[in-house]
Amino acid sequence: MSRYMMLALDKRLEEDPRSFGELFFDICDELPDITWMKAFLLLLDTFLDITAEKYFLADDEVEHLLGAFMDTLPEPLEKSLLKCA
Repeated sequence: MSRYMMLALDKRLEEDPRSFGELFFDICDELPDITWMKAFLLLLDTFLDITAEKYFLADDEVEHLLGAFMDTLPEPLEKSLLKCA
């Protein structure tokens, strides 16, 4: 029964028009991975943009908010963020 299930799955993956076999994995390999730190910076930047827009904050207020956030971070994380930014 297990052998049949494995063969049926393999057949489905090879013959199903919704599946392009290795094409998905080939395309994924071409996309660059971003580091955790860059992803975090993108999220932080988006958060600051939304906060500034929603609460009508000036640029200096956003910088102050970012500075206060950075001051609460552990020093190694803060250094890593500053290096990536």
